[in-house]
Amino acid sequence: MNTVLRCNEFSFSLAGVSIIDGINFSLKKGEYLSIIGPNGSGKSTLLKCLLRLHEGGQSRGQIQLFGQPITEYSQRDLARHMAYVPQAGGRIPPFTVAEFLKLSRYPYSAHRNALSLQDKGEVARALELTDMQGLAHKNLATLSGGERQRAFLAAALAQGTDVLLLDEPASFLDPRHAAGLNALLKYLNRQQGMTIITVTHDLNHPLDAGGQVLVLRHGWQAFFGPSSQLAIPGILEAAFEHRFTYLKHPTTGKPLVLAEQC
Repeated sequence: MNTVLRCNEFSFSLAGVSIIDGINFSLKKGEYLSIIGPNGSGKSTLLKCLLRLHEGGQSRGQIQLFGQPITEYSQRDLARHMAYVPQAGGRIPPFTVAEFLKLSRYPYSAHRNALSLQDKGEVARALELTDMQGLAHKNLATLSGGERQRAFLAAALAQGTDVLLLDEPASFLDPRHAAGLNALLKYLNRQQGMTIITVTHDLNHPLDAGGQVLVLRHGWQAFFGPSSQLAIPGILEAAFEHRFTYLKHPTTGKPLVLAEQC
């Protein structure tokens, strides 16, 4: 079965308030999905529902992972398939970078402090991919916001999953590291076959990354399809109630979208 993740008429409400309503999409192995939409449209909530991280609330419809409802997975089995990079700015774990990455191997380790050779190899690979080797022994609390975000990405990669979900991963990254992050995500997706789902406020990210795009508005699905279609006027205007200008990148020729001034 090539379908990795599927939402069937999925809705979620919290305290009687509808947050997301009637979401339908499916992703095949190795696809890239960008989720965009105005503030408060339910992007981060949907991501947490895909990971079964929301406590409380009521849901309708179904989310399937490899054809099986995610409700039927144990937390350990779910963590063997999907890893998560949260938004920056949350609670800072009291560990060094290396210790934090070792903890991410919990789905495979019978004992917390007993890492196998494979565990150690995945940790080393994640540190190298994210250029964090020189910070491995630094405490997370002493890192800059951008460095800490890279540490969270490294921990997700060390988890060794089929699917990677990221919530605003470029937050706090300077332009060089943001470009490096996007290049790494492309590499993982195109060369390693990893299925990637990312929430972003950067409307040019889907156009650059390619793949699919899901546009949310007030919790409902405004559009799902090839990200290249964002360059067609109408979709973004309807979702954001704003005017946009569409250009071509002078070097790559890829489409660019710019929000017009009010």
